[in-house]
Amino acid sequence: MTLHRRIDPSVFRTATILVAEGNRSLRRALRDVLLGMGFPVILLAGNTAEAMRQIVQQQPNLLLLDYRLPGGNGLALTRRLRRDKGDLRKLPIILMAEAPDAALVMAARDAGVHEVVVKPLSVETLMLRLMRVLQVPRRFITTTNYIGPDRRRQGERRRQPDRRFRPAEPTRQERRRRPSRRSGLDRRAP
Repeated sequence: MTLHRRIDPSVFRTATILVAEGNRSLRRALRDVLLGMGFPVILLAGNTAEAMRQIVQQQPNLLLLDYRLPGGNGLALTRRLRRDKGDLRKLPIILMAEAPDAALVMAARDAGVHEVVVKPLSVETLMLRLMRVLQVPRRFITTTNYIGPDRRRQGERRRQPDRRFRPAEPTRQERRRRPSRRSGLDRRAP
């Protein structure tokens, strides 16, 4: 069963989402897109302080967070939420970043972000990431070094081909040409 078949976008109708984006026009565009997807309540924040206030007061089901949010960056806010002792620590977070490199993706993963999306956003990609986070939530992990969603994706790992090295079985000709174990010489040598 593929991931697309078991995900139902009707989950959006019961979720509250907070869009924390510094760019006002992008914030409004995201609100319109999310309304079209079926989210009944969409909260908006333009900076880190406003986002934190909205999270504490409204307790959204999901946070769509800009990496370069004014007043601090998205990773610092994520770390702050993950250290919280209440229910805020388990808030699903999707980080939006312009051209993220491998170091940023790894830092986001280590901070406890659920997903990373690339700006400018594709509506299809955003929808799939939102559905994945809401419909197929990952187990939450709390250790001394890490607080956040399980970094392993069990369903995706099963679908990937086995990448371990396996030597190919030798052909009949290759078996004939191998040296003898006893003498180290070719078996066919005159």
